[in-house]
Amino acid sequence: MITVDRVSKEYRTRTGPKRVLDDVSFTLEKGERLGVLGRNGAGKSTLIRLVSGAERPTSGRITRTMSVSWPLAFGGAFQSQLTGVDNVRFISRLYAQDPDHNLAFVEEFAELGQYLREPVMHYSSGMRARLAFAISMIIEFDCFLIDEVAAVGDARFHERCNYELFDKRGDRAMMIISHDPGYLRDHCNRWALIDAGQLTPFDDFEAAHDHFLAKMRVGETVRAVAQPFSRRMAAIDSLRRVAHEDEQFMALVRQADAARDRHDWAEAESGYTAALNLHPYERSYWAQLGHVAREQGRLVRAEIAYRTACAFGEPVRLLAPFIAAIEQADSVNPHAPIASPDGGDTRRQPAGYPDLAVMTALATGHDRLADDTALAMLRRPGAVEDVLARMLEEHGGPTPRLTLPGAIAVVPGDAPKRPEWREDLARLTGARQEELLAALALGEEPFAALRRAGGLDGWAIPENALTGAVSA
Repeated sequence: MITVDRVSKEYRTRTGPKRVLDDVSFTLEKGERLGVLGRNGAGKSTLIRLVSGAERPTSGRITRTMSVSWPLAFGGAFQSQLTGVDNVRFISRLYAQDPDHNLAFVEEFAELGQYLREPVMHYSSGMRARLAFAISMIIEFDCFLIDEVAAVGDARFHERCNYELFDKRGDRAMMIISHDPGYLRDHCNRWALIDAGQLTPFDDFEAAHDHFLAKMRVGETVRAVAQPFSRRMAAIDSLRRVAHEDEQFMALVRQADAARDRHDWAEAESGYTAALNLHPYERSYWAQLGHVAREQGRLVRAEIAYRTACAFGEPVRLLAPFIAAIEQADSVNPHAPIASPDGGDTRRQPAGYPDLAVMTALATGHDRLADDTALAMLRRPGAVEDVLARMLEEHGGPTPRLTLPGAIAVVPGDAPKRPEWREDLARLTGARQEELLAALALGEEPFAALRRAGGLDGWAIPENALTGAVSA
């Protein structure tokens, strides 16, 4: 058994001591697999290092009555100037193991080839992790500490790792941390959440995961002020970095990726949809949404997603075969060309589905687009400004006293609505976000508010819209 009794851990920083863990207690017995959830910096890796003995707690006590591994996929114990072979022999002798027998296993399992006889200092991080995992399997510990081992190598290597750990050593105790909630759900029988230095235990994964997402929602949210980029790709590249710093977004896409890998297409679609509702311009996940929609036979929705991904900069050559395979030719625009951005002004770039949703709300006040309508618009030639001009023309110009919806659907299907869509509107039209939001809050007519905030400058749309001729 491992007993963690009222353990705290502090680190000295320039601004004073920082307490990472505060009065944490739990026990771990043989056969139990504890999965630990927590945001980046919550203390998950610190806890594993304390349990392993690599670090000592500031206060409290950790008692071990069974042998404990080092954190798997952690190569800190390697001598970087020694070769992989020399490290295997050194660790084997340290644990009184047969070096030759262990070396044969490591050579076969890690698949490092000639690099096993090169200094570890020349290894990539993935190679070091493969070697660390293989060495961990030659030492028969009673408890394995697993720190993001699922992120090592390709899918085939993941399967081999899972077989070695969870099939051949299923009777051992384990403590697992991972950014992939699905990995913890599939491989653990107990769960816990670290937040603000506290450890909260759960017997049910769904309760633990719901609590985890709720904590992220009430914590600091990564948001980007809608910068008035004149060029579409500059804005999308900036938003991509913001999305990848958002833990809630990354948790959702990892969950969706895991569902996709096990061919649970409906759950994967739900995950990608929720993620894109947070960050609608993440083009690679529009492509993934297209793949999982196609697998379910939702061909219109799949084509919408593929064309949106291309409009936001995903290479056309990669998605054109998928579009060609599912495209249903129509009499108006059979086999429509696939639009892609050229790096120029936003107003002259092709529209994706979120753009269509934003412009529909602006022109008509509607909060959701029908799939068939959206696909017809995506297939029709023209840039963002052309789409808005056509919408206004079809509806007879700006609607008098139009009330903008509070939230709109920026992903097709039954997606939840996005309340931050006015920020997307500012970004799309080049308006200054704070000024636009303030004007709209005061009840100003939407097009007049956009013009006041510097939006729609140079756009080829009806003049009465730009001058705010329609009163609020």
